[in-house]
Amino acid sequence: MTMKESWFHHSDCTTQQADELLAQYRRRGVLAERSLNPDYITWTVSAKLPESKNPPRPNNRWQNRVWG
Repeated sequence: MTMKESWFHHSDCTTQQADELLAQYRRRGVLAERSLNPDYITWTVSAKLPESKNPPRPNNRWQNRVWG
């Protein structure tokens, strides 16, 4: 069974930010693309990321058992 995936958008990125985001997503094997915004200056980077029905679990590393 595969996880549901949906598009996540980073809007109003500079060219350098868009290139860095694309490189990071592609290094992780995530489908990503960029498109030029109507102002012809900024980019929108879109990545197809897995979706979960459950929220992420909190990190209990810093929680003391006495605190509850």
